[in-house]
Amino acid sequence: MGIKLKALILITCILAATLLASQETHARAIHVKSEKALRRAVTNAVQGDTIVLRKGIYRLRRQLVVEGKSGVVIKGEGACLSGGMRIPLWRLRQAKGLDKGVLRANLKRYPIGEICPKGDPHLTGPSWSELFADGVPMRLSEWPDEAPLPLDSVVTPGRGYIRPPEGDGFGVIAFREDRPLEWKHPELGWLWGCFRFGWTSELTPIKRIGRDKTIEAGSLTNYGFGHNPGERFQRWKVLNIPEEVTLPGEYSLDADGKKTWLRLPNDTKRLEISVLTQPLVRLVNCSNVVISELEMTCSRGDAVSISGCSDTRLEDCVIHGMGHVAASIDGKSRSCGLACCELYDLGAGAVELAGGDRVNIVRGDNYVENCRIHKMQYRVGVVMSGLGNRISGCEFYNSATMAILMLGNDQTVEYCNVHHVCLDIEDNGALYHGRNPAQRGSVIRGNYFHDIEVPFNVRALYHDDGSGAVEVYGNIFQNITSPPVQIGGGSDIRYHDNIFMDLPCAAVKTDGRLKTWGADRLIAHRDSVALVDGPAFRAHYPEFASYYEGDPAEPQRNVFTRNVFYKVKWAFEKVIWSDHIFNNDIEGKANFISMMCDNIKTDENPGFLDPTNPLAGFTANPSLLDTIPGFILPDLSRIPPTSSVSNDAYRPQSAAGFTGQIAGVSDELHTPAGRAQ
Repeated sequence: MGIKLKALILITCILAATLLASQETHARAIHVKSEKALRRAVTNAVQGDTIVLRKGIYRLRRQLVVEGKSGVVIKGEGACLSGGMRIPLWRLRQAKGLDKGVLRANLKRYPIGEICPKGDPHLTGPSWSELFADGVPMRLSEWPDEAPLPLDSVVTPGRGYIRPPEGDGFGVIAFREDRPLEWKHPELGWLWGCFRFGWTSELTPIKRIGRDKTIEAGSLTNYGFGHNPGERFQRWKVLNIPEEVTLPGEYSLDADGKKTWLRLPNDTKRLEISVLTQPLVRLVNCSNVVISELEMTCSRGDAVSISGCSDTRLEDCVIHGMGHVAASIDGKSRSCGLACCELYDLGAGAVELAGGDRVNIVRGDNYVENCRIHKMQYRVGVVMSGLGNRISGCEFYNSATMAILMLGNDQTVEYCNVHHVCLDIEDNGALYHGRNPAQRGSVIRGNYFHDIEVPFNVRALYHDDGSGAVEVYGNIFQNITSPPVQIGGGSDIRYHDNIFMDLPCAAVKTDGRLKTWGADRLIAHRDSVALVDGPAFRAHYPEFASYYEGDPAEPQRNVFTRNVFYKVKWAFEKVIWSDHIFNNDIEGKANFISMMCDNIKTDENPGFLDPTNPLAGFTANPSLLDTIPGFILPDLSRIPPTSSVSNDAYRPQSAAGFTGQIAGVSDELHTPAGRAQ
């Protein structure tokens, strides 16, 4: 080989190595100040780029799509993504025929969305257009302004989406007050309430208000009206009547007429209306993409949608005032999630966390970690589905309904602080795990459930309608007015190394509902199991092969070991329908529990430095370690501290899709939750 050829090869190798090194170390910061520049930067971004959004509000008229990108960071410097449009204050006029202080705005230039029914069957779409005053969502007007009225007079039950399928019309209720007869436009009104059962609230249009003091619904509800009139959870209000815009921060929307009536809070500087129905940001088929330090608000749909991505996350973001959810992660994504984010005032919950394959037993490893999630209005904080996903180190509080809905398999909920939830719902749980025995293998560990003191029948953990096969350990349950654990007929549930304390009731409630009124659940169970049952599933859960042998309606293989019951009224409550047996025998084998051993019930401090605040830690030598050899102390250092909540000022909200704040709660947070140390 000649000298020239050798030199050429050497130079070529050097150039190639230099080019490769430059590609590997490529990193540039692209600063943008406008929506147009942002879209251009995202389109042209390559691996290693950091797109920096300078301070300001970026009003998106259509979703920002980030597709097929790898190794890109989108970061804010005091930047906010908004799906709303500004309404100039100078356009507002005093409303004719209404009280002084009620203003009117013409919305003909805005692409607004009308109020829509809300409830379990109606949660897939965006919310209506909402008004925001200085970044805070306003409320639809309510009558009465005080507590809802009891549903104690049902004229016609009507039909329901779920049941009953028979019947006539949409339902009619009666009222006693004269005020509704004075409304000039009752057709703008919407009826909100718990019309039949306490586990779901709904919003349905009003068809007419009769001079005979009746209100006729204008659409189907979940279950029609009635069942147990006079139950404390059965209540109702009327929303969106112009004459009822009586308090600062309220409004009434006429989408067809393209106008709104409102009372602004004092010293309002900025008025906006949410218009965008698409996600603010849509991530598709990306890998190693990070969105950080952004605020997202004022939109009718989701903030962020993650689809088919891997190792992609949101971190240190503040997301609030969305008509739907803060983030959705689909089943095709892997190792994606949210970290250290603040999520609140959300219309359909905070996060839809899917991922994994239950049929082929493939983990999703998607996650929500170190986030603060609060002020959810009648929707769940985080809905888990799929297989192998995680919620870790989060705080959930000040919400009308459950914090976590745990569906799927091999899920993990760990080191969370859950308090002041289920404030306005019946027959529910802070963490609800329900209705399918094939959803197995999940772990609930190291959490602190406390201060769930409400007049309704709610739990900290509710294993509903035959669900089971979950391990629960290292948790603390404190100051809960109903039994914090209910096992509703399920099997293969193991509780160990938990502490139940300061309970005016039983700690654990068990029943055999699948043998009585819930026998029809077994049929539904078999249909659900058929969707996932196969070779991979049976290999991963070998014990499930014999689940339907013998009597699957009888709770079996439930185990309680090494649990502490400190200052509780009863350890266990067994329900045999129409009869209750209270049983303090913590070493027995009754109560639909197959094995109970090494549990203690005591009124003496088991070793907390401060029993009123378990997160303060344990003494150097906790007495419970001597009482229960082998007891595993919970790792309290991994649980986030408890935020201050003004629960006395909690005001029930109007609808599942409503994003209004809870009145009187002083936590206008605009900084990320921060990373756990």
